[in-house]
Amino acid sequence: MSPAKSRHKIPLFFSFERSDYKFLEKCLVRRQYLVGQTLFHMGDEGGSLHIIERGRVKVTIPSTSGEELILAILGAGEFLGELSLFDGKPRSATVQALEETETICLKREDLLALMRTRFPVVEKIMEVLVRRIRNTDILLAESHFLSITARLAKKILDLGDAYGVREGGQVRIGVKITQKELASMIGATRESINKQLKTLRDQGLIRVSGGTIEILNREKLVQKAHGIPKS
Repeated sequence: MSPAKSRHKIPLFFSFERSDYKFLEKCLVRRQYLVGQTLFHMGDEGGSLHIIERGRVKVTIPSTSGEELILAILGAGEFLGELSLFDGKPRSATVQALEETETICLKREDLLALMRTRFPVVEKIMEVLVRRIRNTDILLAESHFLSITARLAKKILDLGDAYGVREGGQVRIGVKITQKELASMIGATRESINKQLKTLRDQGLIRVSGGTIEILNREKLVQKAHGIPKS
């Protein structure tokens, strides 16, 4: 299937007309990545927008010590790499495939040409940028005001909302997350995450098996997420 043929799956292109898709047919290029493969590194030159057609990726900021801060996990229909297209500066984060992933890529000059003629594209990109800025503000506030328990509970709920698969009265998060990755997402240590996960398991709020988390009691997990101020 050509990249433009899968356009109905991509929110960025929902408002397009038939003539716009002829333009896309010429511009879009599909790329495939294996589990663990890097789409691009922080500091790389940025010349294209990646739109995820299938799979999931993590967006991280690595440190010189080998640790990383996970900024986001993105899935089908979402796009990344837009910042470098606008300011011409190097990539601001590293992106790695969490599972087999396919993206379709749009070069900078082609994206700018679309934005000049299709204002809905501008609106969609602005909407995503604003949401990501808001999420950064929330992350900063949570790291300052909330306890590790509350931050972990909220992150599990967020992952459940984004990737949850309902099974009976429970929700299984449909993407495997390691303790180290959870720690990176909320600004904690792996040891503290291990301790908090055990507590949540013992209280019957979650089940953890093979890197998969199941939410067993959402109501009480919500209480955990909102009821514990940072000490």
